[in-house]
Amino acid sequence: MILVLKNVRRTRMNLLEQSINTIKKYQTTCGSYIASPSFSQYLYCWFRDGSFIADAMNLVGENKSAKSFFDWGMRVISSQEERISKIVDRREEITQEELLPTRYLLDGRLTLDEWPNAQSDGYGTFLWALARCPDREFIEEHRDSIELITHYLEKVWKIPCFDVWEESEEAIHTSTLLSIAAGLKASETVLGIKTVWREVVDFILRWLTANGRFVKSTSNFGVDSSLCWASAPFGLFDNENPLVINTVEEIERTLVFDGGAKRYIQDTYYGGGSWILLSAYLAQWYAGTGQIEKARAVMSWIESNANQNGELPEQVPEHLLDEEMYRPWVERWGNIACPLLWSHAGYISLSKELSRKL
Repeated sequence: MILVLKNVRRTRMNLLEQSINTIKKYQTTCGSYIASPSFSQYLYCWFRDGSFIADAMNLVGENKSAKSFFDWGMRVISSQEERISKIVDRREEITQEELLPTRYLLDGRLTLDEWPNAQSDGYGTFLWALARCPDREFIEEHRDSIELITHYLEKVWKIPCFDVWEESEEAIHTSTLLSIAAGLKASETVLGIKTVWREVVDFILRWLTANGRFVKSTSNFGVDSSLCWASAPFGLFDNENPLVINTVEEIERTLVFDGGAKRYIQDTYYGGGSWILLSAYLAQWYAGTGQIEKARAVMSWIESNANQNGELPEQVPEHLLDEEMYRPWVERWGNIACPLLWSHAGYISLSKELSRKL
């Protein structure tokens, strides 16, 4: 028994170290984090992924890596200052086509492809993660840019855009608004100004809840595993809030299989497998509510899905929601992305959350 426990601890220490090394290995000299180095469609840096990754690196003391990413993000925002200022000052209606992209080339330049890119959640997550950066001097140095992107989000948060999975551009998405509210709330802390984060949350409560829980979007009243971000990690709602509890129960009932969480019930991307990063955030909620064994079980599931090089995939093709859609995606884009840096970030964050409970 003692030997088994030692092996479990060794596995966890190894994967935690490997996760940190994987992220550092694939961070560019510009500071950007590539989404996945082995997947042709993910050779970019997303504000969303990068922000979650930077936050995880901060949690384990890799502040230099995190700060390098935030520096990259600030340069990107500065490069578009004129565009952002025009939107902030605009009195006329703003269209989705005018929204900032969230996916950039690794050196921070705009992409010129036809892939839709209008997503607002990434900038909210960026502000949320930045506010948790321990380097207050860095934050003060970029105060003007932080204030500019804060006002931008206050201007555009009601405009429908692509969700965190780059789908359903016609709707307003709960996880997008959760990210924006978390970012605006964080801005209040670092800037000492009043924002509309409470108004965003009130909108969620008024229009994006049903049957005592959160819904995926204004066009889909099901659940999405990203809804647990309301509590873990954004902390906009208490762990014990009935809306959160009911949402997690619905996620467990419809989207969780043997420890792995799906994105949403209609998901057909690579057949709709189980996502490492979503499982990790759900497990953080378990840990936060004292369900340590459930959190550890998810952690073990994640560890069991690392490959021989200690790399974590985007999703695991098990208990597929639509088996017939797995092969077409493989033929189209190749095998599932691995390593996915955001998956490693989720594992790191879960490891730190569980270590605080010991």
